[in-house]
Amino acid sequence: MQQADSERFAENLQPAPPALSLGEAFSIPCAGSQTCNNYTMTLTNLGIGLQIARIYINSSKSPGCTSICVLDPSTSASPSSFRAADRYINPSESKSISLWLPRNPSPGANITLPADEFGLNTIMIVTTRGRVFAFQWPLPPPGPGAGGVGGGGGTGLYIGPLVIIFQKQLIAYTYNNTGRVNFPIGGTNGHWSIPRQKLVFYIKIQTDVGTPNDVYLTAHSVFELTQYDNTGGPGHVVSLFIIAPLDVDFCRNGFASKDPSIKCDPAYGYYSGGTNGDPDQMGGNRIIPYRPCNVPPDQYNSLNCASQGPRYLIPKPTPQQLFNGQRGNPVIVAFAAKIAGSDQTSADWGGFDPDDSATSFLGMTYIYNNGVVGTYTYAVTLPFIALCVQDPASNPTQCSG
Repeated sequence: MQQADSERFAENLQPAPPALSLGEAFSIPCAGSQTCNNYTMTLTNLGIGLQIARIYINSSKSPGCTSICVLDPSTSASPSSFRAADRYINPSESKSISLWLPRNPSPGANITLPADEFGLNTIMIVTTRGRVFAFQWPLPPPGPGAGGVGGGGGTGLYIGPLVIIFQKQLIAYTYNNTGRVNFPIGGTNGHWSIPRQKLVFYIKIQTDVGTPNDVYLTAHSVFELTQYDNTGGPGHVVSLFIIAPLDVDFCRNGFASKDPSIKCDPAYGYYSGGTNGDPDQMGGNRIIPYRPCNVPPDQYNSLNCASQGPRYLIPKPTPQQLFNGQRGNPVIVAFAAKIAGSDQTSADWGGFDPDDSATSFLGMTYIYNNGVVGTYTYAVTLPFIALCVQDPASNPTQCSG
């Protein structure tokens, strides 16, 4: 009995993110001429080898498993069961376990999409030694500073449906026609440093968990840098308004190749012939502009604004991302124009001395339907990051302020 107790308490089973996901084929034929929803549960065994005897799922909201779903092992797909071959988990092993729930059950005997339709679920896993391991799904997001890509966690700015996460790939810039992205911004002694010359800035933006609709950015979105001199007072201001979405190849080569969370999907506004990284792309300190599109908010999209160019679309989470409690795919947004909708590059750094500090602000205007009050234009200005402005050839050891 003592040996059995020792072995029982040596078991240690934990969920491995995302813990639950859709099976490769979601709707599959099941025993008895029925149809099952196919899910995959991923677990990690941090203790001794074990065997799963039964799985319980208890949902807080209908049409989930509000009447507890009981899953027993089965050698083939059957309603309310899990694959028997998956029930053995060796020490230090991560295992994917197929779960089969009836497709058209009586109320409260299913897990349905998206995640916010059924609230929280408690998953309980019973082993043959009598231990019970439980976790909540969707998994609680990691704490601040975790820096997860696309999911919860990571310190950041939350702008209604939008999120800007302070992470390594947050911001980048280009300053010539080579297409080379300075990514991330370099710097010394804790400063992010930028050269005092014509620049195109890029900021990574995505929608938050559970956002019900896509978000469109308008031409008045702006990135501003405010000088602080040695006395600590405010001084010169440089404004860089949003410009045309990125060229697809530039997106792939400059960003997606370094950051796998970037999907250079033309549906998000990327297009052939868009911004290529050169702040003098059209000659004469001119870039490809992001022209205002004067249509009602509920008609604002790339199709209705075709004459003014593709619109930046920050996509809502996909069904799979909703299911896993993740954010939407991030989009790289470019800023360089002197005034809203202009093709003139902002290059007025004259008020900045080498090694001056600058605080920055992000002013976002966007069109969004929260699913309750309809489609409206929103605007917000947020404090952003501190930068060190330097001459291209200098190598500062510190910034003023």
